[in-house]
Amino acid sequence: MIARALSAALVMLVLGACSTGAPVPEDRFYQLDPAMPATSSAAVLEGGLSISHIGADPLRGGRAILYRDLRKPLELSRYHYEFWAEQPPRMIQRALHDALRNSGVADRVEVEGKRPHFDYEIDVEVRRFESVIETGRTSADVELEVILRKAGSGIPIWTKVYRRQNEARPGDMHALAEAMQQSLGQIFEQIIEDLKVAETHEK
Repeated sequence: MIARALSAALVMLVLGACSTGAPVPEDRFYQLDPAMPATSSAAVLEGGLSISHIGADPLRGGRAILYRDLRKPLELSRYHYEFWAEQPPRMIQRALHDALRNSGVADRVEVEGKRPHFDYEIDVEVRRFESVIETGRTSADVELEVILRKAGSGIPIWTKVYRRQNEARPGDMHALAEAMQQSLGQIFEQIIEDLKVAETHEK
């Protein structure tokens, strides 16, 4: 009986200690909404453009926000309690679809599976999508490999790698999300400019 009472007292003591501890941080989620390029006067790609694939490795394909400390440049880590609202490939697909459609560079733009008979298709591989930390500085690092193909042939018209880095306030996750958004928007602008001369690459 005494042992049982002591055990109960010990459990209550532990529970009491836990209840007075610091609160567990809440998960926070961030979404991206890059500025859309201005609509062009006439479509360059006629016959439709399909966003056929957005790929990423397992870490960059997950919702956890990643960072690299340049003191250990080969190590990729995850922030605790900080997440993207969606998996980056899905966020990028949605944002790229809106950017391409709004730009008017193609007469029609859809994602994979919506329009199987479009004349052009674009594949994207996410190579970097993370925060880079160095002494006194933080930056958003986005790198995409983009392949434009003539649909059906599988032969690339061109393959390009786009990378942008923008600084953010160290320790401010919302500022980091804004910098990631800025980097992504700058890449989209360059992709659209390159798509405008796609016919030149075909000849």
